[in-house]
Amino acid sequence: MTNIKINYKNNNIVSFEISGHTGYEDYGKDILCASISSISQSAVLGITKVLNIKATVQKNDKKGYLKMVLPKEITQNEMEQAQIILKTMEASLKDLLFDYGEYINLEVKDEIY
Repeated sequence: MTNIKINYKNNNIVSFEISGHTGYEDYGKDILCASISSISQSAVLGITKVLNIKATVQKNDKKGYLKMVLPKEITQNEMEQAQIILKTMEASLKDLLFDYGEYINLEVKDEIY
């Protein structure tokens, strides 16, 4: 099972954490795991490489782990741009959850940031 945590503050996504392999298929053949990885890693690249926001990123491919936290010192404009990417990621993950709910656990919560 893949566990996804998306943390909000003031209606903005401020961090997310994804851990575990879905178990949908054998390692290396798991298209669901690959989809989740592609969606989430694209979001990280959009934040860090396209928007040049210095987010904190932790990653371990073998364990199926990815965590990204936006910096506390972020401008309003940067936050607005980041939300387009992060809320698109969230919508994509929720779409996968709809079809593959037995392999994905999604938790969305407000966080003290």
